[in-house]
Amino acid sequence: MSNIKPNNMKKILFSLVAMLLLSVSGIAQTTFTKVNSASGLEAGANYLIVAHHDDLGVLAMGNQKTNNRNAVVVTENGDAITVTPGTDPESTTDVFQITLGGSTGAWTLFDEVKGGYLYAASSSSNNLKTQTTLDANGEWSITFNNDGTAEVVAQGENERNNMRFNPNTQNNAPLFSCYAETSNIDTRVSFYKAGGGQVLPEPTNYPTNFAGQPDGVDVTLTWTDAVGTQLPSKYLVVASTGNITVPVDGTPVADGSLAKNVTYGVQTVTFSGLQGGVSYHFAIFPYTNGGSNIDYKTDGNYPTVTVATEDIYYLLNEEFDEDLGSFFAYDAYGDQFWHQATYQGNAYAQMNGYADGASHQNEDWLIGYVEISPNMVFDEVWLEFKTAMKYEGEQIRVAVSSDYDGQSDPSDFDWIYITDAFDYSTGNYEWVESGKVNVAEVVPNYPTSFYVAFIYTSSDEMAASWEVDGVKVTGMHVNAVNEVEMPVISLYPNPANEQVTFTLDSDAQVIVFDMTGRQVSETNMAVGNAQLNVSELESGIYFVNFRFANGSSTVSKFVKL
Repeated sequence: MSNIKPNNMKKILFSLVAMLLLSVSGIAQTTFTKVNSASGLEAGANYLIVAHHDDLGVLAMGNQKTNNRNAVVVTENGDAITVTPGTDPESTTDVFQITLGGSTGAWTLFDEVKGGYLYAASSSSNNLKTQTTLDANGEWSITFNNDGTAEVVAQGENERNNMRFNPNTQNNAPLFSCYAETSNIDTRVSFYKAGGGQVLPEPTNYPTNFAGQPDGVDVTLTWTDAVGTQLPSKYLVVASTGNITVPVDGTPVADGSLAKNVTYGVQTVTFSGLQGGVSYHFAIFPYTNGGSNIDYKTDGNYPTVTVATEDIYYLLNEEFDEDLGSFFAYDAYGDQFWHQATYQGNAYAQMNGYADGASHQNEDWLIGYVEISPNMVFDEVWLEFKTAMKYEGEQIRVAVSSDYDGQSDPSDFDWIYITDAFDYSTGNYEWVESGKVNVAEVVPNYPTSFYVAFIYTSSDEMAASWEVDGVKVTGMHVNAVNEVEMPVISLYPNPANEQVTFTLDSDAQVIVFDMTGRQVSETNMAVGNAQLNVSELESGIYFVNFRFANGSSTVSKFVKL
C-alpha cells in the first residue's frame, strides 16, 4: 500500500507529465524582461533568476546540482534576455525557467524540468535544493531594492535562507545558493519575466533638476525622478566630450565608460575614471521596456549638464592585479611577508602574521615610490587607499619619506607617520575607504619624489590579517618650476586636434607625457618655429617637457580634443 498522500501523488504525476511533454516538444526561444518591482510578479508566469557580476557578466540560474544551482552566462540586451530554456535536467549549459506560484510573502519557485520546488535546505550549510513536497522553507518573500535586484528569503526555520549568487572564482564554478543574511556572499538576484511583459508606451516626461558634481576625474550626476501618466522603467545617462548621441528606439545601449542604465528611483549615477581637466556633456533619457521593444523619450529638450573634471595627474595607481605591482615588500623580521592575494576575483596586497596555528612576531613594510618630476610641482598631492582586516592585532601604520634609498632597511631613514589621518577597516574583512590626505603638506623638502609605506607588525600573542588595495596618489594644479626662470613656451591652437605650434629660442628635446605620467612621444627639434603632430593622441590633457642643451627645462600643457 502506498504511503504517498493523494495531493502529493497529483504533484508528482503532474511533474512527470510536464517533463514528458517538455522532452517531446521542447521549449521555444523566449524573451525574458527584467522585473523591477513587486508589480511584475505574477503567479503562473515563468521567470529567469539572474545575477550581474562585474567580472563574470550576466548569469542565469541553470540546472540543479547536489546542493546548489548552476549559473550560466547569458547575453542581456537592455533589460531583455532571449534564450531557449533547457529541458534536460542534467544539462550544465542550459538556463532553466522557474514558474512562480503562491502569493506575496509566500511565493513558490517551481522547476518544471526537475519537478520540484526550490527551497533553503539547511541552517548549517549553504544549500539551495528542490523538493517535490512544499513547506515553509520553499515559500519565499521577494522584496525589490532600488537597483532592481531582490531580497529573496525563505520563510521556514532553516537559517541560511537568503538566495544569492556566488561567483566561486576559486573553483571556476559560479552558482546560486542560500546563505545567512550576514554572509559576505552578497550578490543579490534579479527576476526576468517570460514574454517580455506588457509593452509600455514611451515615458511621459523627463526627469528634472539634472545636475553634476566633479570629484577628481569622477563625476556624480543627480536628478529628480520623472512624473506623469507613464513612468520610466529606467534612464539611459550618456556622456560625451563632443555632441550627444541620441539613442534610437528598439536598440538598447549597453553600460560602458560613457553610458549607464539606471533604475527608476535611484536618482544618481557616477562616471568614474574620466579624463582629467576635460569638459564632459551629459544627457539623460528615460525609457520603458527592453530589447527590441525599448522605447526612449527623446523628443523636445532632453536634460543636459556640462561638468569639467579636475586637472589631475596620476602619480601612483596600484590595484595589485599583477603581484605587488609598483610596490615592493621589505621583511624587517619574521617569516611572513606582504604578498598578493585574491578573493572572488579581487586582487590586493595582504599580510598576516598568523601561520601554522600560531601568531608570530613580524615587522613588514609595503613600499611604493612616487616620482615628482623636477620640472613640475603640484599644489596638492593626495594619497588614498582602502583596507580590510580581521582578527585582533596591531593597527597598520602609514608613513612617507623623502630620504629613503629604496633598498636598505627603511627603519634607518626618516619617516613621517600619517596613520591617524585615515580611516581603516574595523574587522570581518570589510573594505573601508581611507579618505584623501594631502601629503604635499607633510612630505619633507617637498616638492620632491617620495616613498609611501604601509607597515605591519604582529607579536607572538596576536596577529591581525591586513589587506590593502586601490592605492592612489594624485597631483592637482600642476605648475612648471622653471616657468619663472625661462620664457613660457606657448602652444597653439590649444585645445588642438591635429597639431600644436610653438617657437623655440634654442634646440630642444621635446617629450610629451599623458596624465598618467606615460611618455607618448620624444622628438629633437631645432631653433625656430616648430610643429608637434598630435592627431593620433587620445582626447585628454598632455604635458610637453622642453629640455635644452644648457640643462634647463620647462613644461607646457595642452588639451587634445
